[in-house]
Amino acid sequence: MSTWGVAFISLGLLLLAYKNWFGILIIALGIVMMLVAKKNKKNEQEAEQEKIDAVKNQKIKSRK
Repeated sequence: MSTWGVAFISLGLLLLAYKNWFGILIIALGIVMMLVAKKNKKNEQEAEQEKIDAVKNQKIKSRK
């Protein structure tokens, strides 16, 4: 989870508690930041797995 995303959501909730409707925009921004961070982490893990698979395939080919 994105630390900044959680911070923005918390700030947005604080603003809403004081009846500042700008808080809704800040909450939405925090949610978007969390979703982007989650997607980037997933892509990074997939790339890492592809590298591991490539090394395994290369080792198998070199044995033959």
